[in-house]
Amino acid sequence: MSIVKAKDLVYEYERRDEEGNVESIVRAIDGVQLDVAPGDFIAILGHNGSGKSTLAKHLNALLVPTEGTVWVDGMDTSDESHLLDVRQRAGMVFQNPDNQIIASIVEEDVGFGPENIGMPTEEIWRRVEESLKAVGMYEYRQHSPNRLSGGQKQRIAIAGIMAMRPKCIVLDEPTAMLDPVGRKEVLQTVRKLNREENVTVILITHYMDEVIEADRIFVMDYGKIVMQGKPREIFSHVEELEQLRLDVPQVTKLAYELKKAGMPIRDTILNVDEFVEEMVWQMKGETA
Repeated sequence: MSIVKAKDLVYEYERRDEEGNVESIVRAIDGVQLDVAPGDFIAILGHNGSGKSTLAKHLNALLVPTEGTVWVDGMDTSDESHLLDVRQRAGMVFQNPDNQIIASIVEEDVGFGPENIGMPTEEIWRRVEESLKAVGMYEYRQHSPNRLSGGQKQRIAIAGIMAMRPKCIVLDEPTAMLDPVGRKEVLQTVRKLNREENVTVILITHYMDEVIEADRIFVMDYGKIVMQGKPREIFSHVEELEQLRLDVPQVTKLAYELKKAGMPIRDTILNVDEFVEEMVWQMKGETA
């Protein structure tokens, strides 16, 4: 059974002028099909305005379809009677962690969600401890979130979602406001939750190097999914991605340019280790 599924998903909204009159109807999502299995690590890529963040909001029922259907753990997100259950199954992490942190002490913030749904105190604190340990932030449980770095705050936001025991976490450009150190912290946390806790991850991002370990990548353009496949398949289409105003990982681009210049280098190198291995092989071939 799918943990997240979308069929013929369409989302439209009204564009209004300064006086509030409807100027036009904008189709932000146009016939999207999506099927995510439990435990998958899925990445959704697209330039600004491609519809990826709008799609993300449908997976947590922050938006509901104009047409078509979205199911989360078998529940139709348009059914208001399932709203709380849907949001417990698919937790949402946004760009700015400050928008999700509401308490003055870390452990109180992480415990807010379980407390809000009436969970027993003993269970709340057990979940707080487990969630903070899962994201590597347990030693900061008595700290003020305001004193933490951006990456640490985002990990606290993820812990707050984890305390609700979601089957899926949807991350909408969670590292967009972070420095390289913060980005690394958050990505390591997300990958650990996916591998060790079997939490389904749906990552929306415009950083190509964040998705090379994903199980599948979906590429969006003008509200449609225009490419999908494994990272090595997607990043083999360098020119097509550039036409979609997307980059590829820097090392992939370098290898592509070397091959185009005549070096007999293998296709679609995704990381530095693969590139070094290929260069060593090339050197051995020249000296043989």
